[in-house]
Amino acid sequence: MKKISFLFFVSTLVLTSCQSEVCQCADAWYNMNQEMRKTEAAGKATESVVKKYEQKIDACYNLDAHMSAPEKEQMLDELRECDSYKKIENAHQ
Repeated sequence: MKKISFLFFVSTLVLTSCQSEVCQCADAWYNMNQEMRKTEAAGKATESVVKKYEQKIDACYNLDAHMSAPEKEQMLDELRECDSYKKIENAHQ
């Protein structure tokens, strides 16, 4: 279920130059989840972590709203090349 949720989340991202926005969003998602795991392991509340990443994560949603199907597929191809995505995929295997 988490994998499906993440893929849905990522499918809402858009490509840009340099480090693409899709990779920046994948990085934010990955970093937030890593920080939340550490916070939970320490027995602390995660609200501050969510608040820290909230603006960036919110900016990542619905960015593909005006994309065509080929553009969305190109975005997913770009995602698969992102370091954060590769880390997430390796963690699920």
